[in-house]
Amino acid sequence: MITETYGVPRGSEEEAMAEHANGSFIGLYSHFDNVMIKTWNYAKRFALGSDRELLNIVTGLGGETGEVLDVIKKHYCHTDRALEDGAWQKFRTKLIYELGDVLYYWLMCLNFFGITVEEVVAGNREKLCSRHPELGQVTERFGASAIK
Repeated sequence: MITETYGVPRGSEEEAMAEHANGSFIGLYSHFDNVMIKTWNYAKRFALGSDRELLNIVTGLGGETGEVLDVIKKHYCHTDRALEDGAWQKFRTKLIYELGDVLYYWLMCLNFFGITVEEVVAGNREKLCSRHPELGQVTERFGASAIK
């Protein structure tokens, strides 16, 4: 069953897991291998695997996350949020660019620690299932008695 959330088509969890198992991250890994890694440390400012590289990754991730917040703040607090004249598309494009920068540093963090996107997705699923009774697998907050 396909539903929509914020205009984005969504499938069931089973569909998402099947898509994930069939390589839905291939495009992401291809982007990493063919674009991102070529731009990483281009100026040779740090040794790969060094504390300085990690500092660059985590401060970059924090900074770019702040830029996402800034784009949203400016759109909602400094404009009339008019959708005419392409204002929505301009906001959306800026947001996409900044989220891309977050993705860049996020993926570099995964690479630094040898973590895969699949591991993050599986870990997030496990964590959410442990906290939300509506997912039917609560163990962390409520105990097994909360499962109905």
